[in-house]
Amino acid sequence: SKKYGEHTALDSLSLTVHRGEVFGYIGPNGAGKTTTFRILCGLLDPTSGKAFVADKDVTGNKDLIKQLVGFLPDNFGVYPTLRVWEYLDFFCAAYSVPKKLRAERIDRCLTIANAMEFKDKFMGALSRGMKQRVGIAKTLVHDPQLLILDEPAATIDPRARILMRDLLRDLADLGKAVLVSSN
Repeated sequence: SKKYGEHTALDSLSLTVHRGEVFGYIGPNGAGKTTTFRILCGLLDPTSGKAFVADKDVTGNKDLIKQLVGFLPDNFGVYPTLRVWEYLDFFCAAYSVPKKLRAERIDRCLTIANAMEFKDKFMGALSRGMKQRVGIAKTLVHDPQLLILDEPAATIDPRARILMRDLLRDLADLGKAVLVSSN
């Protein structure tokens, strides 16, 4: 459960997502989806109750949770003057991916996200759908067990939505637990 003052954002939520599953978390704006995601990422503590990722309490070792979870918020920052590979290299460094492994890891994540063709493009030159695919690659650079994607298809065109659905299934097939929201 999570309360903000007198407002209850989450009331005794219980859910389980297994590796290899895509779990759709659907609800209107204000239903507590993003609050749930922030708790699971270790960014926000529940008011009561416990939350676990891979049997680890998210209120415990926050650094461990950040390694277990890949989070793509609905609006994520991009550095428009960086090339895609530079952007991903920045996040590899943030997640302590050894420098000698980064180029291969970046290529693998771009391939998984169907975004390899953007590798040398500037982030600022990408469409919303292209940025979403690079964002997915960003969530994969540290090889998390759980992927949390907050409305990844909200502002992309119908064709890109079909590609996104296929990508989510591919991620689950890689053994990831995938938690995705939509309204």
